[in-house]
Amino acid sequence: MSGRSVEQSWELHHRAVGVTPMATQTHSKAPRPALREVEPCFLVRGEGCRVWDVDGNQYIDFRNGLGPISLGYAYPSVNEAIAKQLQDGVVFSYAHPLEVEVAERLTEIIPCAEKVRFLKTGGEAMAAAHRLARGFTGRDHILTCGYHGWVNSMREGVPAATKSTYTALPWGNVDAFQTAIDAQGADDIAAISVACDYAEIEQGHQFLPALRAMCDRIGALLIFDEIVTGFRLRRAGAQEYFDVTPDLAVFAKGISNGVPLSVYLGRADVMDAVKSVVISSTFGGDTLGLAAASAVLDVYEQEDVIGTLWARGQQLHTGFGELAERHGVDAGFSGLPPVGLLRLPTTEDRVRFEGECLRQGVITFSVYYPSYSHSEADIDEALEALGRAVQQLKNPTA
Repeated sequence: MSGRSVEQSWELHHRAVGVTPMATQTHSKAPRPALREVEPCFLVRGEGCRVWDVDGNQYIDFRNGLGPISLGYAYPSVNEAIAKQLQDGVVFSYAHPLEVEVAERLTEIIPCAEKVRFLKTGGEAMAAAHRLARGFTGRDHILTCGYHGWVNSMREGVPAATKSTYTALPWGNVDAFQTAIDAQGADDIAAISVACDYAEIEQGHQFLPALRAMCDRIGALLIFDEIVTGFRLRRAGAQEYFDVTPDLAVFAKGISNGVPLSVYLGRADVMDAVKSVVISSTFGGDTLGLAAASAVLDVYEQEDVIGTLWARGQQLHTGFGELAERHGVDAGFSGLPPVGLLRLPTTEDRVRFEGECLRQGVITFSVYYPSYSHSEADIDEALEALGRAVQQLKNPTA
């Protein structure tokens, strides 16, 4: 794309680093110095499956806000619901009826949901689910699988005593979980908390029932992190797709099409423990997130959103596979169409590939999130750009 520039983006980035560490609130949104000439640092507008940066460049977006944009940017009925609610107020001194209405609808959709509570981010809700599990069982240790958000990530800044109450284990390896239980002692395991692995997600057909049986055997709770899989793999996420019902689950991202909202829900007796465990947030009943969620639930009920996410994802996966084969590049998608993981030969190849995609007007990521607003024509247009990027991997001078 001749004449394309991201100069204003990087000028603003230079200002941002003076007042904001990493110039962003989200690690995965930090621009890469290696792509300084092509990567936008700031986006200012979105519509459908497209976004625009501060320099005026337009892109087809497969990051979709790192997953929350399930319907598309500025989706009309969601925007209308937010605008209407905004006229009446956002946060009140007592609960709002939307808290009841949305919770009731979720209990009808999600198998494990007997009672429901709201927060603002997925990681926060996962921390709430972990605390509930400990409070309900009277046990301390949690076996985890996958990333559950920064709050629950045992990195620098976390006391050793806290780290000792978690054991991180690999997806798909039931034996590793049994070994950890034997080493820790079954009577100390409060829960097994699992997020699906994107690339090897189909192992869930055997893995998740095995974890369910394991939890039942030792009296621990099974927690599903449905932050990404909910309203994407199926409306009720992995528990619906794999037909395995956990005791607790967390939903976020796609449930409100980008408006901050998270949900922790599950068995009534476990959820009722919140009174003594004490999980309380001023903004848990924020009406804008709930109004957005209500509108999103309407769209999912009235239209085949899930079928479209699968169809557009499959179109992308198949088309890219053909491109890679044509150009002789060992690359392709792993996992399921609504949440596919792109495999490229090397880390250096990924940077080159994503840089060329940006030049061609497509925002990519390691995970590709198709939205309901991606049309067949949009995927075809994106594939043309991805084809030119693949060709660059094979022949950088082309």
